[in-house]
Amino acid sequence: MKKLICLAFLITVSASLGLAQASRFPGVSDFQSQQLDQAKKITPIPLPTWIPAGFRVEKIQIKLGSMVSLENKELVIIYSRKLATGKVQRFSFEAGFDGIGGLPYDSTKIIPSAVGKIDLMYEPQDLDGAGKLKNFAMTDWFNVGKTAFHYNGMHGAAENDALQVMISLADTEKILRSLQRY
Repeated sequence: MKKLICLAFLITVSASLGLAQASRFPGVSDFQSQQLDQAKKITPIPLPTWIPAGFRVEKIQIKLGSMVSLENKELVIIYSRKLATGKVQRFSFEAGFDGIGGLPYDSTKIIPSAVGKIDLMYEPQDLDGAGKLKNFAMTDWFNVGKTAFHYNGMHGAAENDALQVMISLADTEKILRSLQRY
């Protein structure tokens, strides 16, 4: 009887830990969690512990491992939600493995997070001085462990894309502030 109770207890604890991991990082499905578990064996991953309602991980693009050449390595985590208007909001976190460079824009905010300070460029001044760069939200590279990552607040949007809309500055800050190492 004691063995049965101990076994039931261990199963309950294991299930609780799995649910805690999933709830710690909202929007991540069980299958995606398994993908990320494999990827984090190779590199640490920043994930938000807060996302606006309705966002889910749309896709994870992974090419990692010792058999993948440096220039072909890839880790991109794409979140999205569809709005009642039919438009989409999308953001991503992308690892930089080869040839990363900085952006020419000045930071509009510096966001403190558990993974370090993050320089955000949210609709920064256009380089030609013609006002703000509309529909642009990106961070400079920030390190999580030895891997550089950046946030793209308009992932996959083409120039003048009317189907994709920006996430508010307040929500962008909350997402970045909530980043934790997975």
